[in-house]
Amino acid sequence: MEELTMPGQFDGTQGVFTGENSPGEILRSAEILNRERGHENFGPLSLTHGFTPGPDPLAALPSSHAAWDELARDLPELYASLELRRRLERAEPFDASESALPDRYLQRAATVLGILVHAYHRVSPRHDTPTPDAILVPWHEVCARLGRETPFLSYLDLIVCNWRFRDPAGTGPRTVENLRLLVPTVGTDEEQFFYLTQLEMLHRGSPLVGSSIRACAAVEFDDAPSLAAEMTAMADCVADITRYGLPKIDPRAGRAFHVDPVVWAKTVAPLAVPLVEHGLGPSGTASPMFHLLDSVIGRAGYRSFIGNEASRLRENFPVAWRSFIQSVGCRSLPDYVATGGHPELEAALAGLRKAYSGEGGLLSRHRLKVSGYLNTSYRVGRDVTISGFPAAVRVGNELAASRAERHSGTGTEEKSPLPAIQPAPEPEQRIIFPSELLRHDHRASRQWICFENQVYDVTRFLRRHPGGATPLTNYLGTDVTEIFEHIGHDRDDGVTASLRRMRIGVARRPALLLTDKTRSTPLACTYETWLGWAAELTQRSNALAADLSIRDARTSAATERGELTRYTLQFAVEVHERFVARTRLDIATTITEELRGGIESSALPLYRADHLVSAVTQLYDALESADEMQLKLLEEEWREVTERDLTYLRSVKSILVHGLHDMETRHANTPDDLPQLLGHRIDAIHEATASYHRADNDA
Repeated sequence: MEELTMPGQFDGTQGVFTGENSPGEILRSAEILNRERGHENFGPLSLTHGFTPGPDPLAALPSSHAAWDELARDLPELYASLELRRRLERAEPFDASESALPDRYLQRAATVLGILVHAYHRVSPRHDTPTPDAILVPWHEVCARLGRETPFLSYLDLIVCNWRFRDPAGTGPRTVENLRLLVPTVGTDEEQFFYLTQLEMLHRGSPLVGSSIRACAAVEFDDAPSLAAEMTAMADCVADITRYGLPKIDPRAGRAFHVDPVVWAKTVAPLAVPLVEHGLGPSGTASPMFHLLDSVIGRAGYRSFIGNEASRLRENFPVAWRSFIQSVGCRSLPDYVATGGHPELEAALAGLRKAYSGEGGLLSRHRLKVSGYLNTSYRVGRDVTISGFPAAVRVGNELAASRAERHSGTGTEEKSPLPAIQPAPEPEQRIIFPSELLRHDHRASRQWICFENQVYDVTRFLRRHPGGATPLTNYLGTDVTEIFEHIGHDRDDGVTASLRRMRIGVARRPALLLTDKTRSTPLACTYETWLGWAAELTQRSNALAADLSIRDARTSAATERGELTRYTLQFAVEVHERFVARTRLDIATTITEELRGGIESSALPLYRADHLVSAVTQLYDALESADEMQLKLLEEEWREVTERDLTYLRSVKSILVHGLHDMETRHANTPDDLPQLLGHRIDAIHEATASYHRADNDA
């Protein structure tokens, strides 16, 4: 069997970590070597702490490298002022030689250097200058000394070894409320809670290490009752993680562990995205707990995107982790269970799979949380995840595919059929046309959504929504059927019950506007086009409000909520930049052209955006060196252009809604008068666009 070592790593350990050794032997070897060498560079591994460090992670480099510790401590302030890049460009080279940096400091160095390298490129993404050699070269050296074939910011660097106790005495359980990050970038609650929750979940999973060792021993000694007991214990451990660990990343405002999705998407999430395409990164998939559970339940499929990513990450685990997880997998626990004759054992394995990858289990709840955050993050400008996903729906689909790979047999999970949502019995149902639904967006006094042709008033529910208000707010005034089905809400009886209590009517359109495969009129086709774009602009308007909330947020621990900083205003300017590049351009070109169709109206003017793009660039450039007074002037300018953006978007959406109402109130299908019916609406869109451009030219 292949010996598990890493190139150039840990001379004298060959033969210690091999797949032929039992999990217990590998763990004992890791504990001995870690103790003898005075570090855990082989990978933290113990019965007491599982995959988390035994001793607390080092909080400082050697005194010769104190300047780098100071730089790491200053990160929140350097982010707020956008001074980080200049500070790093002036830094003296980091000496990563063995004589200057003993092995026991390697993990601390990997954390500090890895975060600084990423921060250099993420703090102000418009810059594309290469990483200064003073940090890039030593980072490569440190990663090589740790046995990594290529340098990358690992899960160990960002999560597992990047914490300290809040209490200097270092007491209490390793839970979010007792810990703080050793090297935060912005240092806000969003960053602290998001990373430390993952650390807590991994620590809560420590008993899985001992249980997996005992489970493998039970197979070796043909002890089915003991194996059943260990699998039951593992299921209980996973349930504990799901119940008490995962919820500490909470999107609901006002909660103890609130992680604002917008603030997270802009200030936290970008840091860990790999610096090279298809590079490795510290995504949640890199948690060794998931890999261990996969080995225990006998996951065989890794063909999904996330499955393939998991395989690549495992290959780059530290040697103790990698060999331990492979050794557990080689014992083929599910194969032993499949020999039959042990109903309790079969039930125990089924219970573990349900707790881990079943409906309502850890991976299911994790997928819901991830989908909510990523759905918001894509709408407020985040382009890609750590794993390289370009779209929220694809992420959700890949997470579902990866979860299905945990189920033996067909590779898909059997889902218990749940009844479709049935409307509560009422003598008469209120008929709600799409134009009325669209008016009940985030700005309305009552907010509605439509699901499977039923309309629901979710005004009071928004603040109680388990996924937080923001993800649902993005869809107010529109049909949520597709996204609900994607998330799995259509199969959730809890969602069904909640929706029944909020139902206010049924969504319909007049018979003249119905379309299907057998009938399609010019009026119905025109209506479909207008409705599609009205819904799209409604969702963009909802998202724009969330996007703009970043201005009043706390984006760095070095500042207060709402405090004006270069860093915060940079995000605010980005909102305007995206509006100019996407929504303004779409309205002036694609949307207007499609709405026109065969309808005659005023000639479509050609609007160039050169001056708009130039104005955005000037705002960015001015941020670089703005003092306090200049920053206030820049904010005033930003507020003016933002108000124009909002007015323009709302005006065009209102015009579309009125056009829909015009078509909904027709009493006959007479396509000849479509130009008269809608031509003036299209002219109004032309005028709104012209007014927007005149205002910018005047400014």
